[in-house]
Amino acid sequence: MFGLTTTRRHRVELAATRAETNRQRARAEAALKDKGTAEFNREQVLAQKAELHAANTRLAGRNKALGERLLAADVAAGFNPVQAKLTAERIARLQRAVAKARREAAEARSSSAADAERKRADALQQRLDHAVGLDHPELDLGKEWQERRTDKPQPARGATS
Repeated sequence: MFGLTTTRRHRVELAATRAETNRQRARAEAALKDKGTAEFNREQVLAQKAELHAANTRLAGRNKALGERLLAADVAAGFNPVQAKLTAERIARLQRAVAKARREAAEARSSSAADAERKRADALQQRLDHAVGLDHPELDLGKEWQERRTDKPQPARGATS
């Protein structure tokens, strides 16, 4: 009322204000601490990158020098890179041809094995026919009679067997 505040209300508002101030102070202190950690980490990373760059530059120079020495040794020994490339391509072609020949040989072996198995099965069937008497000449004479039978069941039209 009339702009007056009770003591109790004043104390509650004052406690809330102090709590908010403390919260914000803690937050600011944590941010400062995090900033310090981030700066330290950044300095460490930059130092590591500088060391790596120096090592990389040193190794690149060494690789270049070794490459020049190797080229000089190859030239002195009579090494021809163009001929080496052609030889490598020829070796690759020969490897592909050998692989193809091996596949074809394996296929031929498997087909000859299938033919041999078929011949074996035919021979066994002939032996079975002979054992049960199905190769008797009189059975061949009866074949014509079987074709002319009137009581022979006729297959239904459109049926597959």
